[in-house]
Amino acid sequence: MSYLIALIGTLSLLVASTAWADFEEGVTAYRQGDYDSAYDELRPLAAQGNAKAQFIIGRMYANGTPVPQSDTEAVRWYRLSAEQGYSSAQNSLASMYFYGYGVPQDYLQAVGWWQKAAEQGHSDAQATLGYIYLNGKEIGRDEDKAAKWFRMAAEHGHLDAQQNLGLLYASGKGVARNYVSAYVWWSQARDQGSNMAAGNLRLLMPLMSEAEISKAQNLVDEQRQQKIE
Repeated sequence: MSYLIALIGTLSLLVASTAWADFEEGVTAYRQGDYDSAYDELRPLAAQGNAKAQFIIGRMYANGTPVPQSDTEAVRWYRLSAEQGYSSAQNSLASMYFYGYGVPQDYLQAVGWWQKAAEQGHSDAQATLGYIYLNGKEIGRDEDKAAKWFRMAAEHGHLDAQQNLGLLYASGKGVARNYVSAYVWWSQARDQGSNMAAGNLRLLMPLMSEAEISKAQNLVDEQRQQKIE
């Protein structure tokens, strides 16, 4: 009996190892643009419930490579993956609901899925929620929530979120007006290549005292040093 149990365990490990190898081959093929091979490797795994494979298959249907483009099929695979808690699929499913691709347009469903992804640390979902709450056209304006989600994304290094959080601090929307904080966040966005943030800094500095500029620059220098270390 013990030999049989050991044999079953070995076979299970072999099956799991083979599935993982197939998944890695599929992902590599997808990244290299070999979509036919990627689909052949990932489609069986998606059917078996692999959430990441389901997400990639959904993306293939959304993009129409190598399968015929189908928003309905994209939604089906995104949903299977999202319901397993895969944040990238939750983010994509939210977008489908927001724009009404493959499903009836539903802003509340979109926000619900974006929030699930955002709560798992998906920075694009966090930044999108920031836009949604700041814009307010679809679900009502809430500057406090906009600042909350922009901050979470900005802390993950999301350039657009850093840019927008700087705007909130400069204008005092959703947060107390704080030019030092605006300077810091715009500096981070500028360092990532944002010309808009660089322009905002040039407009901001004449509004700041020398003490504020010195404090802000010291904070920026400290953050840069922490990244080096």
